[in-house]
Amino acid sequence: MPAQTVPVDPYALTRDGLEALVAELDEPRYRADQVHAWLVRGVDVPDEMTDLPKALRATLGERFAPARPELVAHQVADDGHTHKLLLRFPDGEAIETVLMLYPRRATVCISTQAGCALGCPFCATGQAGFRRQLTAGEVVRQVVVADAALRSGIIADEALPEGAPDHVTNVVYMGMGEPLANLPATLASVRWLHDPDGFNLSARSITVSTVGLVPGIRRLAELGLPVTLAVSLHAATDDLRDELVPINVTHPLAELEQAVRDYRARPTGGCRSSGA
Repeated sequence: MPAQTVPVDPYALTRDGLEALVAELDEPRYRADQVHAWLVRGVDVPDEMTDLPKALRATLGERFAPARPELVAHQVADDGHTHKLLLRFPDGEAIETVLMLYPRRATVCISTQAGCALGCPFCATGQAGFRRQLTAGEVVRQVVVADAALRSGIIADEALPEGAPDHVTNVVYMGMGEPLANLPATLASVRWLHDPDGFNLSARSITVSTVGLVPGIRRLAELGLPVTLAVSLHAATDDLRDELVPINVTHPLAELEQAVRDYRARPTGGCRSSGA
């Protein structure tokens, strides 16, 4: 199959990528807006995009990869606020996504890797090892699944906290994996979620968490994305942190502290630390 016709996950396409695709198909640019609007609503099957011409739906059906994850398990915490979603992708890989509901806030905690290579001894994911990176589309799809579940009533049928919204309001990159160890997918998905014509999440509603991958922090600072950076310290001394967070051997506390200071010094910088 020629490279230009290899099926792609539509959620991995930027707005420019969608526009390039419809242009390649000799369709007007506004078709990209229509497709994007369907994707935001959780519809990725072209046959269901009813405002598109039938011929275009058929063509997109050939061009879009079947990458929708299956919701294989849904567990609700005793407090009714926390919903753990086990999602399985078409290749059989499974990851966890957590939806946390509060008055006026619905926060999705998303994964960026299947497994993790950083090997923190207290973390079950790290102890299980690294399997593969998630694509930008697979990262975005976790938010899409949670948002669709809220809007459709799958989760709303549960006892929701009073005042909980019926749509996702916040996203935290704090699930399986280290977001800054999969920086391309993290950055692409942040831009997708921040798109004013998409989910339109404010940058301050998006938090990227790291255990201290300094090169990734510096790259975030260079790009100027106004997301909140969260740093999990776990220990206040290098000796203890070397044991709990092995990446500290490579990037000790002094180097991490300087990277955080530099990040906060940006005009849009925002950072918080956590001992958890």
